[in-house]
Amino acid sequence: MEWTSLVCLLTLFSVSTSASMIETLHQIKDLQNKTFGHEYPRHGLLLLHWLANHISISRSEDILLHFDPARQDFGFRYYRSSNSSFLPYLDDSSDRAYYFLGSLGSESVRTKLPPYVTQDYYNAFEDPKRDLDRIVLRVQRTDPRRADKVYITQALSKDQEADYNPDETFEISPKLLTQVQILKTPLDLIQILESHMTEGQNSDDPRLVLSRDQFLHHLKHSDKHLQTIFEDAGMRWFLFLAGYDIDNRYNIHRKTWFCTTDEPNQQDQMSRDPETLCEGHNTVKIEVKSTEDGYARIIWSGLPKNIIQMNTTAVIFSSDMSNELERFTEIGGQSSGSYDTYLGLKHGIHPRLVMLNFAFEYGFIGLRYAFIWRGPQFDEANRAIPTDVTGYNASLQLYTTDGYACARIYIRKSFTDWKTEFANSWVSFYTSDQDLDHKYKHYQWVTSFNKVDNTEEYLIYEYKSSMSIGPGVQARFMFSTDKTSYRIFQKWFSATVKARTTPWESVNN
Repeated sequence: MEWTSLVCLLTLFSVSTSASMIETLHQIKDLQNKTFGHEYPRHGLLLLHWLANHISISRSEDILLHFDPARQDFGFRYYRSSNSSFLPYLDDSSDRAYYFLGSLGSESVRTKLPPYVTQDYYNAFEDPKRDLDRIVLRVQRTDPRRADKVYITQALSKDQEADYNPDETFEISPKLLTQVQILKTPLDLIQILESHMTEGQNSDDPRLVLSRDQFLHHLKHSDKHLQTIFEDAGMRWFLFLAGYDIDNRYNIHRKTWFCTTDEPNQQDQMSRDPETLCEGHNTVKIEVKSTEDGYARIIWSGLPKNIIQMNTTAVIFSSDMSNELERFTEIGGQSSGSYDTYLGLKHGIHPRLVMLNFAFEYGFIGLRYAFIWRGPQFDEANRAIPTDVTGYNASLQLYTTDGYACARIYIRKSFTDWKTEFANSWVSFYTSDQDLDHKYKHYQWVTSFNKVDNTEEYLIYEYKSSMSIGPGVQARFMFSTDKTSYRIFQKWFSATVKARTTPWESVNN
């Protein structure tokens, strides 16, 4: 008995010691001597910037998430800790749980995140460093939108359920996340440079504690090199302040886009019609959107002259691993444009820019192509998270399969009587968010949805309609307690809208 107690105490001591050894980073500058996301194609700093801009932090430093990790929003996954875990141990009876994000090797994760987080993953196809970084949240089980700990770490393998390196694990303080949020606010550069920095030494804004030389170096060098890679100015500031290897990233950027080796002068830098991407001030975009009838539309923008002149073609592949062309169109000398296909929208289809040419081999002439740039894969839900059903532990999500409008309902497992509560409720589909509630195009009773999956905390049900997806399409959760068997159009008098999804393609995520 005494030996058993001693072993338990030693185990507890070991776990406590491991937890206490995790260093806490309080400011952005504390990231400078860490390896987390510091070089191409690692994505950790990009992921941390994304997280900071999807949370709210109270004066008491409580972290409120603008999403639900237990619902697997944005690709979060449950992490079951153990006594040997790199994080403080949590047993199943604890009111805390871990959720991690960043495993881009999983299609269901990378398609949920914005292109600036995933672009280097797609375009560093064989680089083992492209999927190392992870973020871990410790949240309340009963309220998973409240986090009390944020960690950054590094995977020891490419597996989604990989172990993590304890030597590369750090806690991120709310103050550091607040500093990242501050970078969204533009600075009055003239006022800053004229008054410089005598009043900024105690500021929460990490830009205001820089020396004048450091400040100017970012504006003239770092920001100029990053502005055709990352559209967001706050992101560019964050990478500079965190010690990201900007020079190496820019060199890779120049090679990718066939830029000249000469440094662009200031006049060229502001050119609206640049010869190469490095001489411009916009990022390149290629993505898949929806036509009015649920087919794939290829959209591109920001192409410089030298790329347009390379017989450039926009192509859709069935996945990021496929080399078989599904649909394609020549750019036709246009720096921006679109092309409507007759390919039904499917999760994971992948747009790319390629150079096409004909080659003679083994007595035959064949079509050959070389990749220039890989865009983000299409996400079935357009990277929009579910909408809460007001007053209930449930939520509604609009998505598409084969170009049809579909709905997904998430039911919290603790909501055990949901079939009784929703016995007379339905989901209706609309071509526009401006349509009146009774002007639906299709509907289905909630209790007739098909069960497809579940997470640690949620049951998931789905329904596929016969209505095409397209810009502006919306799903609504119509709640009613009417127990009569009236026809559906008679029920609108007693129905209440409990959830409205984000109209399809109405926002950029």
